[in-house]
Amino acid sequence: MAPNLMLFPGRKKNKVVVSEGYPESEYNPTRDVLDGDGRIAIEDLLESIQGRPGYRELRNITRHVEKKGKLLQAPLPKEDRDRLERNAAYEQSKKDITRWEPLVKRNREAPTIIFDKDTDSGFSTVGAIASEFEPRTEFEKKMSSLFNDDKVMAAHKEDGSRLLELNKVWRP
Repeated sequence: MAPNLMLFPGRKKNKVVVSEGYPESEYNPTRDVLDGDGRIAIEDLLESIQGRPGYRELRNITRHVEKKGKLLQAPLPKEDRDRLERNAAYEQSKKDITRWEPLVKRNREAPTIIFDKDTDSGFSTVGAIASEFEPRTEFEKKMSSLFNDDKVMAAHKEDGSRLLELNKVWRP
């Protein structure tokens, strides 16, 4: 048999041979596709199940959807969605920042900024903090004894600069 001939063995007595001038494909559509708009409607699909159980319900549902249904738009591309989200975030942050503008302006124009007037650390100078220091660990006690040693203090008074030079050379 030739490839463009179809044999329909529906009846045993009369065999029907249908011949087409060219094979049907997307490049060679049939005449009904060329005459119409080429779209398949829901009614075209429903014709094939007409008379079967559930047909009437399905037809009513499709008619209801056609009358009241709304078309959905395709989602935006990712780049456009991201751009819109960034713009929305920018507008929101701009609103949040404008809340603080008067406070920032007042602080910039103030001659001094006092954060909390009632805070008292208990010490007025670094020297006062150092005078209250008491060594607790063994290392701190050893350093304190060396620092307060009379011989070290006398040597420093005699030749303090020389001790600094020796510190650079000698490292434990």
